[in-house]
Amino acid sequence: MICQFTFENYKVFKQEATLDFIAEPIREHGESLILDVHGREKLIPVISIYGPNGGGKSTVLEALVFLRNVVLQAVLLMSPEKYKEGAEEVFSKPYLSAMHEVFYKFSAQGREMPTRFDIMFDADGCRFRYQLAVREHRIVEENLYYQKAGTGNVQLVFERSAEECVLGEEVEEVAVGKVSDTMPLLSHIAMNYDIETVDVVIQWFFSIALLDYNNSKREKRIAMPNDADLRKRLFGMLEEMDIPIHEIRIEKDLDGNVRGVFTEHRTEDGGTCELRLEDESSGTKKLLSCLARIMACLGEGTLMIADELDAKLHPKLLQYIIQLFTNPESNKNGAQLLLTSHDITTLNHDMFRRDEIWFCAKNPFGASMLYSLASFRKEDGTMIRSDEVYGKRYLEGRYGADPYIRKILNWGQEENESKAEKGQ
Repeated sequence: MICQFTFENYKVFKQEATLDFIAEPIREHGESLILDVHGREKLIPVISIYGPNGGGKSTVLEALVFLRNVVLQAVLLMSPEKYKEGAEEVFSKPYLSAMHEVFYKFSAQGREMPTRFDIMFDADGCRFRYQLAVREHRIVEENLYYQKAGTGNVQLVFERSAEECVLGEEVEEVAVGKVSDTMPLLSHIAMNYDIETVDVVIQWFFSIALLDYNNSKREKRIAMPNDADLRKRLFGMLEEMDIPIHEIRIEKDLDGNVRGVFTEHRTEDGGTCELRLEDESSGTKKLLSCLARIMACLGEGTLMIADELDAKLHPKLLQYIIQLFTNPESNKNGAQLLLTSHDITTLNHDMFRRDEIWFCAKNPFGASMLYSLASFRKEDGTMIRSDEVYGKRYLEGRYGADPYIRKILNWGQEENESKAEKGQ
């Protein structure tokens, strides 16, 4: 489970931005919260980020994926078969060699400052904190700590800077002198040593599921579980969404190449008929490409990242997917969903807690800002009420990230000007 993710000097983000999955002390949908590894804090299962096009929503997701891929790229050079799917995602871009290009470019300071990442997550009964700072194509700082559940002691795994490297007891035999400053020490240890703590961290990064529909080929793929019970559950979900597909048949040639994919439907007379996958709607094809992966995420209790999940989906289908994560009956293992969206119909207090609604937009200088509805304050300093009509207020620009304007506006000033015009 992810707890917090902070990054700085990354693309359109100049200042530090933090995505916080630790629940705020508000009385909304408490039944959906996930207990952390220590049994003390509660985590939210979903964060949905809203804002205008070009405001930086996707960049927040990209920053987390960038960190994931920097850590995993060197490990995947070994190309273990079990990480074949993950390897395709990681190697889609040359992340490590492009480190020098990700700094904030709208200020001269951006080139001189490192790009920083700081992530906290729970895995295998421990709370981990991993920090990485890169400048140009070199790592200038890297730290890893963890704390076992039920203990107050934070354990050092390693602290690395350009000047020195301090090793904890578990990794004291690691030959750090052989580690290039272009490779994360975490990756080096994972490749060359059998250290359980490091393996847990690497496995957590591998477990992150990415739904990337900027890749048109990925959206055309379908994923079907082989297990009969899982297939039955998948078709049951489709039926609950009023998509009457009862089976999928994949036709292959003698060499095993896919010749066609067919969906089975019931006819009015009680029989069945088949449609080619190409004849299904774009929304149905998107569901078939992601629903099995969502089921796997829920079953394993992992993090799923989805950029513009609402694209080509009816609002009711988007609502259904979100509720798979917020409903404790369907999310028994603490899975989490991080998504971006433009859909206003789901932007309401029945669907989300205030700390699950986040906004992203640019300030007057072109730098993106990230904040939650729970942290937003009105002109008089009060919080947003839980009974507000969030979608309407958002469209009116009341929360700063106007959906039609790329910059964060000074709402206090605008309201005063409006009152003056009316003679108030």
